[in-house]
Amino acid sequence: MTKTRNILTGLLVLYTLALCFAWPIPNDQLPFHRNGLIYPLIALSVGLFFSSPEARTRLNFRQIKFVLFAVWVLTFFILINGFVVTPDIKEMVSAWSGQWLRPVLLFCAGMVMLPAIQTAFPNFSAARLFTLIVLFFWGVICIHLLDTLWLYWRDGYIHWGETRIVFNRTRMSFQVNMITGFLIAELLARGLLHQRFLRLNTPVLVAILLSNLVCTALIDTRWGTIGLVGSLFSTFVLLGVHHMRRSKVVLMGTILVLFIAASLTLGYASWKTDPRWQTLESDAIAGWNAPLNSFCYNNVIGVVPKNSLGVQMNHSNGCRASFFHTGWKIIAEHPAGMGPRKEAFNYILRRDTGSDFITVPHSHYGLIEFGLQNGIAGIAGWLILLMGCWYIGWRQFRRGNTMAGMFLLLFTVGFFSRTLVDHNLKDHYLEQYMMLTGLLIGICSLTPRNEKQPTS
Repeated sequence: MTKTRNILTGLLVLYTLALCFAWPIPNDQLPFHRNGLIYPLIALSVGLFFSSPEARTRLNFRQIKFVLFAVWVLTFFILINGFVVTPDIKEMVSAWSGQWLRPVLLFCAGMVMLPAIQTAFPNFSAARLFTLIVLFFWGVICIHLLDTLWLYWRDGYIHWGETRIVFNRTRMSFQVNMITGFLIAELLARGLLHQRFLRLNTPVLVAILLSNLVCTALIDTRWGTIGLVGSLFSTFVLLGVHHMRRSKVVLMGTILVLFIAASLTLGYASWKTDPRWQTLESDAIAGWNAPLNSFCYNNVIGVVPKNSLGVQMNHSNGCRASFFHTGWKIIAEHPAGMGPRKEAFNYILRRDTGSDFITVPHSHYGLIEFGLQNGIAGIAGWLILLMGCWYIGWRQFRRGNTMAGMFLLLFTVGFFSRTLVDHNLKDHYLEQYMMLTGLLIGICSLTPRNEKQPTS
């Protein structure tokens, strides 16, 4: 029995690491479908946990019962609300299952993963597991950099803004920011708190961080760069709150000045090299008032509005403003949403205009898309869930489990911030977030082996 459990636990670790590497890669580029890793991971993690009395007693359910309650209430609310408002029940159930239920199952699997693994491998620490996960997530970034070098050697020039291993720049940007946030937090904690979590030497961490910054420059995403800067400042603020002593004031002030200087340099470089910044304000105003027959909604035959400077509006600048305006307007008009659907923005606009002219698939904003599907109550439920995750991270961060708590805090804040500028509440973005968040919550709520779980 012990040998079988060890084999199954080893498979769980292998499935987890393989999934972390394959997650952002499109299924048609893989020799298998990602679900072939996801569902065995869920089954193994949950099965090994509930079959082990030791694993069940080590997870402090009192600490996680609120987020478990919140996530399952939201899950069933989305389904029930969908039955009431959806125009197509079959489409709704399919979208609910693939776009929401699967991430929730990954969330639960992540929570119980570490105690399930440690039942068979007691010395397999949380730090070792999380380090391996970070490295396998970084694998896609490494391959992209090697591919860029190959293309440069073959063609003689750098292929800016091109990605071949993942579907688009947004996917790569999300991957880079996710890893970079953890690396920055780890390096700052080592320097300021003399604490460490990831089982990698500092030079290796710095090398991976530099490679991520190079990748950020190569994929040329403005919002991804902004997210990177925000992650850096959030980490600094958290560490400052945790460890502000008189003897550290000079050091903290010096680091803050360096951060500001680096951010200003990065911003100035982006301003000078990316012409889209120059017309941002006038394009945003034009886009806010752009009609539905503009090229924002049909980039083939749509009309191109002109900004106040008399030039054609930039698509990125103006259309984001238009989508933001139109998206929240639709939520106000349909406060209950229209049920889970992958291209809700497109469907609602076509339905309300009675025309097939609209070709844009989504609004480019994750929180708006969630509201279009699940209404104002759905947005409220999502925010409550995030607040529950944030509270667990903050409590652990302040009570001694500093590194795991800080990682959970930063990841929650970072993902939510990205939903305000990108459509990431779907597909592998949401799956990655939910599993990693569940894993970090499980790490934060794990009772040491020499302690018993408090009784309720």
